[in-house]
Amino acid sequence: MVVNNVETKPIVVTQVVKRDHRNRKKRCICDTERLLGQITGSPELLEDTELNKIRLNLFTERNSDGSGYLVLRGKDIYDRYQRRIQDQDIRAICLYVRESPRWITRLDLCYNEITDVGFCKLLKKLLVKSRSSVINLNIMNNNLSEISMQYLALYAPLIKLKYLRLNGNEIGTKGGEYIAKFLRDNKSVEYLDIGETSQTLTSVAHVITALRHDHGKNETVKVFEFSRIVPVFNRYSLETKWLAYHIEYLLERNTSIIELHLQKNEFISHDMEYLARGLKRNNTLLYLDLGYNKIGDHGAEILADYLRECPQLVLLNIAGNGIRDLGARALSLGLPYSQIRALDISQNKINDEGIMDILNTIKKPYFLRFLNLWGNKITHSTCLVIERMLLSGVLFQHTLDIQLYEVDEILYAAYYPNPADRNKHLYYCELDFGYAQPIYHIKRNIIEEKKKVKVDCKMRHTLDKTTTDGKF
Repeated sequence: MVVNNVETKPIVVTQVVKRDHRNRKKRCICDTERLLGQITGSPELLEDTELNKIRLNLFTERNSDGSGYLVLRGKDIYDRYQRRIQDQDIRAICLYVRESPRWITRLDLCYNEITDVGFCKLLKKLLVKSRSSVINLNIMNNNLSEISMQYLALYAPLIKLKYLRLNGNEIGTKGGEYIAKFLRDNKSVEYLDIGETSQTLTSVAHVITALRHDHGKNETVKVFEFSRIVPVFNRYSLETKWLAYHIEYLLERNTSIIELHLQKNEFISHDMEYLARGLKRNNTLLYLDLGYNKIGDHGAEILADYLRECPQLVLLNIAGNGIRDLGARALSLGLPYSQIRALDISQNKINDEGIMDILNTIKKPYFLRFLNLWGNKITHSTCLVIERMLLSGVLFQHTLDIQLYEVDEILYAAYYPNPADRNKHLYYCELDFGYAQPIYHIKRNIIEEKKKVKVDCKMRHTLDKTTTDGKF
């Protein structure tokens, strides 16, 4: 066929219609994701994920009082964008926090790749001279060094933070000395975490001196995290005696700390003699965390002698210390005289006899609200006693970290997480499920509106006249 000297091929409509009809028969109506992908398209991921207000708004947890928490944990960010927060992202974070309509009171940047450059920019743009409402900063497990601590000490009088976590940064001995200077000049920090920061006995002495009321005169720190220090001595690779000696002076000459964490410092039983001397002269400490050390039975006996004096201590954590039945027996003789309401003796080597001794001390003037037993040898005989206590109301399931179950008429104990562990997995910022959860706005502290109750005066007058039999 020739039209205007141009050859055109005839269009076969019937074949195209037949092919479309066959393809329609083969399509699956239930495959909605593929159909949506064809309609909307599937765009490729950006090569370099840029932080902007929209994305930062997705990671902001909202509170009902108008405040918010900006949570940018490295693992969560990496699971979504295959990268972590770096120095070039700090500028966008500072702009968002300062221009956000909500008061961003908490900034969580843990497990990222922030260096000294990003931290100094964060100090100057957000934390100095109250340029933002941030009072809680978590920057643990980044790449900070002593230079960041030097700037922190330089701006100490101008920083209004209340919570500061520096755990896991290699700040070294010089960094510890700058931390001591920061504690002497700053009057706002109440929670300080400097565990696992490569400290030595020199820096430990500076920090402890800054917290003593007769030298540094810091009276604002209430919670002090000093775990996983393991300081190096000039003659030995490890010397915990001198660390315990400094902690003794801290307890003797400090009146502000109410919570002290000393986990994984390799304390042995003889080091407890120094700690006990300091504890007996302290009148403010309420929570002592000595978990995962090596105090053994002798250290438990020293603690029991301290508990007999009815101190003000409320929570005691001695999990993972190699305590056996002898140490549990000594604790059972000292606990009735104490004010302990939360006891953690999990992950020890206590058998049925020692656990029974501990259980016999529950009925005392100060009732045990939390009791952690998981990790010890718990058999059928102990489970029977725990079951009887649960049925009689002496113990409650939400106060125990074990749950009983029965197989072939024999009781066993399984791990049951409860609030007594103080959410340690959340303390180290680990995800609950191992992978990133869907982003959604979290609303906390929602205050319900009070309902107006109308009282009928006539009905109230009628009810007042009724007797126990329901007659007037």
